[in-house]
Amino acid sequence: IIAACMQSLHSILPGVLHKRGLYTHASASHVTFAAQKWLRSALPLLADFVTVTTLSHATLSISCSHGMAAQECMPLLPALRQYLLREFPKAPITDIRLVRG
Repeated sequence: IIAACMQSLHSILPGVLHKRGLYTHASASHVTFAAQKWLRSALPLLADFVTVTTLSHATLSISCSHGMAAQECMPLLPALRQYLLREFPKAPITDIRLVRG
């Protein structure tokens, strides 16, 4: 019964979000949350210095508050992009930008 209820909720929620004009924002938030979680697992010692900020115009923005975090994060970006494209095939992610913040 719980599985059927969850399936029903899963199918209803996107329609409600579309109707209210919130689907794009909710999807972007879901992608940024997943990207932050992935980066925390990939860079556990530097996780406090790396923040996924936005997904806007098909570009995911990541802010690094420390140079070493940016240096360690840069080579991971292609793997992060592949992960996000696999997990969110409908999300338009064409670029990932790393910003020193």
